[in-house]
Amino acid sequence: MGQELKILAAVACTITGILFMLLIYLVIRKYRENSRQQKIKKYMEQLGPKVFFYIQNPNSSFIIRINTPLKKTAFEMVLGKYVDMLEGEKEKGALKNLALTYLKDFYQERLYSRNWSIRMNTLYYIEDFYLIELQEDIIKLMENSPKKSKEEKIQILRILSSFQYKDIKKWMNTSEALSEIDYRNIVTRLNEEIFYSFIESFQEFGEVLQLAILDVISIKKDLDYLPFLEEVFQQAQGELRLRALKAIASIGVVQDINSYMLLAESEQWQERMMLAKLLGSKQNESHLSVLKKLLQDPTWWVRSQSADSISRYKNGQAVLNDVLEHSNDSYAKDMAWEWINKGAK
Repeated sequence: MGQELKILAAVACTITGILFMLLIYLVIRKYRENSRQQKIKKYMEQLGPKVFFYIQNPNSSFIIRINTPLKKTAFEMVLGKYVDMLEGEKEKGALKNLALTYLKDFYQERLYSRNWSIRMNTLYYIEDFYLIELQEDIIKLMENSPKKSKEEKIQILRILSSFQYKDIKKWMNTSEALSEIDYRNIVTRLNEEIFYSFIESFQEFGEVLQLAILDVISIKKDLDYLPFLEEVFQQAQGELRLRALKAIASIGVVQDINSYMLLAESEQWQERMMLAKLLGSKQNESHLSVLKKLLQDPTWWVRSQSADSISRYKNGQAVLNDVLEHSNDSYAKDMAWEWINKGAK
């Protein structure tokens, strides 16, 4: 029994010693981090006025010594404060010039850091400062670093799309497990020339990227893409067909509205809703009968879009009043009443 107590006491002392040493380590680490943050803050206070003056006066001389990683971090943070504040091209150019002059070598080294957070922060700053001069380094990182995380791949693609890198398509088509949002955030940055090359290669892409492309066209509302959208709508199935129709309805123009009228009988309520939206854009009096029929649809979204479209016609309020007074369909009457009152507000 006595021997067991001695063993337990020894174990307890060992654990206590380990915990005490861990506490000392954490205290020292905290002290060092606080000291580091204080130094960064001090450097930022020194650099801030100089950076601000140069941004306002980019033709003036700007010579400072940033010869330690800590000073570079402080300088980086000072520049980062101005990224979202600056609107003028002259000021943005001055900020980029500072980043390029004092941080380019720093970033080239940090892109290959073993620390994931350092690599990611570096990529974010390269994007913020629009350091297109580091494009080749970014490409090498994409090509030669097999241990890239998904987050790094996404950020690299965002940067290259902002830089309008023409060969970005080869990585977009092979990048695994990216979401629609990821793809959309990348594709939406592309200029028209590169984006059109994506349209030309549409059938080569996976469905997730295809959906993102259709959504971007929906946002652009560019009539030039209408023939492509109508082709996808006629040939595709499921979600691709629906997204193409959504983009067509967003543009609001079709080559032949009659080819869409069968959608009034579609089993997909989304297709019936998009037809109602299209008919609101066309504003052809002969289509009011279809809209009045869709105003009786069992799906609220279809009824609401139909009422919205009717209200856009010159005599839309009169049509809705007629539905409210004479229709036998309670759904249609309720929706007509709702939109009549919206117009009265």
